[in-house]
Amino acid sequence: MIDEPRLSAEELACFSELFSSTRMGTILNNDSLVNHLLTVTTEVPQVVASILGKAKLTLLAEVGPYKLWFPLQIKADDFGLFQPTLGVPEVLDVSGIERSWRLADADDVWIFDHAQGEQWPVESLSSSGMAIRAQSSQQLLSSKDLQLQLPNGETMRVDIKPIRREKGLAVVKFEAESEERDALRQFLFNHHRSQHANLYSKLS
Repeated sequence: MIDEPRLSAEELACFSELFSSTRMGTILNNDSLVNHLLTVTTEVPQVVASILGKAKLTLLAEVGPYKLWFPLQIKADDFGLFQPTLGVPEVLDVSGIERSWRLADADDVWIFDHAQGEQWPVESLSSSGMAIRAQSSQQLLSSKDLQLQLPNGETMRVDIKPIRREKGLAVVKFEAESEERDALRQFLFNHHRSQHANLYSKLS
């Protein structure tokens, strides 16, 4: 759990006005979550704490069977006014065991080992784990310089840890730098919105 930050009187006043009924739609721009459960919290669940990095405040939006955890920062602008900034959310699936939402068909996502000239297709992907199609996982797991490549060409170095092997898939956990995780969360969030457009269409 991340320690609770100390808020100034100005910041507290900002929150009171920020999450009033007249401002709730503005903070999320065109993707308004008005009339859905929204909560500002300093208690970040362990399942997303490592993914969201150093975020001390979060906005929790509950959308159907999903929880969207937005990193939230309050910064003073040039005029000394506090302005809220939302980061890319981590999407949790709470329909069963609460865990990061997984993109089941990760088309054109790859793991590369440039040192050995090898590559493997990624079958499914979340913010902290993936299933990799590999005939033999020994070479994959022994690689020390792996990079995950997304369809838009974005790449990130990942350190993987094996979980299990099933039906030709190596299921692994992985870690990446926080800046690169932002790009991955954006990629996954975009796919979640696309796959569940009906849910998001009801939010405005």
